[in-house]
Amino acid sequence: MSKSSPVHPVFTDPERVSRYAEGPGRAIPGFATLHRMVVQLLAERVGSRARLLVLGAGGGMELLAFSQAQPGWMFVGVDPSRPMLDQARRTLGELAERVELMEGFLPDAPPGPFDAATCLLTLHFLPDDGHKLEALRSIRQRLVPGGPFAIVDHCIDLTAPDADQKWERFMRFAGSDPERGEEMKAAIRSSFHPVSPAREEALLTEAGFTVAELFFAGLSWRGWIAYA
Repeated sequence: MSKSSPVHPVFTDPERVSRYAEGPGRAIPGFATLHRMVVQLLAERVGSRARLLVLGAGGGMELLAFSQAQPGWMFVGVDPSRPMLDQARRTLGELAERVELMEGFLPDAPPGPFDAATCLLTLHFLPDDGHKLEALRSIRQRLVPGGPFAIVDHCIDLTAPDADQKWERFMRFAGSDPERGEEMKAAIRSSFHPVSPAREEALLTEAGFTVAELFFAGLSWRGWIAYA
């Protein structure tokens, strides 16, 4: 999403990309119904005809769920990984005709305005050194006034005494190999930049969003619906 953030190898290796769809269901409690909740919350504001900006769209899982649920929605999907966008096209099949897929980062996205936007399982790849806030502000600038924004993120307060325990819970739920536990935890912690739920809400407010309502919580995953 930020041009200064490198694309993680898991999103560029063809073999890993081909297996990407297996991962979120293992790592995120309640993932099977997450997309349905997002569709319902967005549709409350935008109705049955809308143009949506989908960030981190590679793989195509949310695009498939959204387009199947709402035949009148059109999409612009942005992702920096060409292999993941190729996977999205395969996932979408004929539904790809309603989706414009763009290789790039958030600044490369069209200015809009869009009726709604989503950023699912993505923002935790950006460090909280101004990049998260910059991304959220850029999303808000591309929305119509009052447009809904759904975000689902990995949230851990890294300064809290229970931070290690929360990492362990996340890894254990995802089915990590215990013999490679420390190695995998180190790899994930080097590429994930989570913040506490309170900090995420503060970032949404600072970016100009209003009414950041928590709609999803599963272990260290959190999801909010907010409005431009």
